[in-house]
Amino acid sequence: MAVVAGRHGGVGRSASSGGPAAQPSPVRGNGRVAPRRARAVARAGPAAHFQHLARLADGVLLLLAFPLAYYAKTQLLPADLTRLYDPELYIAPAAITALTALVVLSRIDAYGSAALSHLRVAVRGVAIAVGLALVVTLAGLFLFKLSYVSRLFVGLYGLGSFLLLSAARVAFWRVAARLRSSGAGAARMLLVGDGAATARLADVLAAEAPFGVVVVAQLSPGELREPQPGLLDETRAPEAPMLASLAEFLGREAIDEVAVASDDLSARELGLLIQACDREGVALHLALDALGAGLERATLEHLADQRMLSVNPQEHWPWGRAVKMAIDLVLAPVLIALTSPLWLAIAIAIKLDSSGPVFFVQERIGLNKRRFPMIKFRSMHQGSEKLRPLLHELNEADGPIFKLRRDPRVTRVGRFLRRFDLDELPQLLNVVLGDMSLIGPRPMLPSEIGEFEPWQRKRFSMQPGITGLWQVSNRLGQPFLSGLKADLDYIDRWSLRLDLEIALRTIPAVLRDRVAP
Repeated sequence: MAVVAGRHGGVGRSASSGGPAAQPSPVRGNGRVAPRRARAVARAGPAAHFQHLARLADGVLLLLAFPLAYYAKTQLLPADLTRLYDPELYIAPAAITALTALVVLSRIDAYGSAALSHLRVAVRGVAIAVGLALVVTLAGLFLFKLSYVSRLFVGLYGLGSFLLLSAARVAFWRVAARLRSSGAGAARMLLVGDGAATARLADVLAAEAPFGVVVVAQLSPGELREPQPGLLDETRAPEAPMLASLAEFLGREAIDEVAVASDDLSARELGLLIQACDREGVALHLALDALGAGLERATLEHLADQRMLSVNPQEHWPWGRAVKMAIDLVLAPVLIALTSPLWLAIAIAIKLDSSGPVFFVQERIGLNKRRFPMIKFRSMHQGSEKLRPLLHELNEADGPIFKLRRDPRVTRVGRFLRRFDLDELPQLLNVVLGDMSLIGPRPMLPSEIGEFEPWQRKRFSMQPGITGLWQVSNRLGQPFLSGLKADLDYIDRWSLRLDLEIALRTIPAVLRDRVAP
């Protein structure tokens, strides 16, 4: 059953499926800086012991830095700088510095695979931790007015701590590099899956493991499902040959980690894999692709005592949406105030030109298909909406939208307002109310979305705007589907810079003789 790999890229069958797997050679990473989330790989195998050793060594070195700093202050500096009180008075500031440094080192994952594998990352982490610790300690001395504590001593302690911790990381890095090249400390891994996804997972795990990865074997889901003679009675799980097969393999081979990269496993089978690894005390790494399409964007969320995988279809800068909302809430009232004289002039012109209200309120589709009343200056004669079916054959736009350059329902003032998009100004009120944004896909009518395909409905995953990418690209001649794809492109690659580009292109687009969708 076993499939043995000499390296994670080349896989071949073993000569005997019943005997021990052949000794493979270690897998080495490509030397790139590892992302923080890769630290899980270092928790199994020899690397886990190395992590614990690094934590212990840091604590010892921070203790050693105290007498070294005291000796340097009293013996190595000029006489006018050597005056100090008894060492006991400096234990508390040094302890605060040391504890803060250790906490920061843990918080920034200084003991993870990235720090163990890459010297520059490790030394940078030490600099950040010691620097923040010194800031905390010096701030405490200032707030509590502890003038008798020498700031120079605190600085020397911080410098000594940085040098000692950095030297330890250089030593750790050299040991790790030697173990990685020899394969002596490599984590022994079993891959579950087949195809390119499994090879890609092996590459990633090998690059992030401090001492490399030995792929002991690669088993396909089909091989795990094959009943193993004589094992079902022992495991008492006739309905779970997968559990029996994996338990047999883990019991026979020295395995540190199991990595799964296959979407050909049911939820029950994944549960059996977790159960088998838990029984053997083996770490399990599960690629989110194995759980289904789209989960590569999943994040682990903690709510009370619950853990959830959350999938956001839009991979945007998390603070960007908050900044966008803040810009809307600040700019919209400012623009309303600046254009208020124009609002008054338009309102007077509308009332003098035709009978009816100044504003036209129409139901539109907003964020996540929520309906809201969109406000515009009235540009048509009152009751014109009832005449739309009679003009349907004259529609100049394709798809579900309706556009007519010389619409007979439009008033004289309304034609001027539409020419320069001034009828859209009241939508600034919708922005203030939170129904719309300054920049975004234009809100559509309920009647226009009835025949949307599933892929088109992603358009409603972002707040609608007064102007958008579709509007500044082409406002009538462009086919409906092309314009819709422009909206989807905006959603997929949204950024504050893109919003700025659209805002700068809006005025030239308005001045061109075209009709907005």
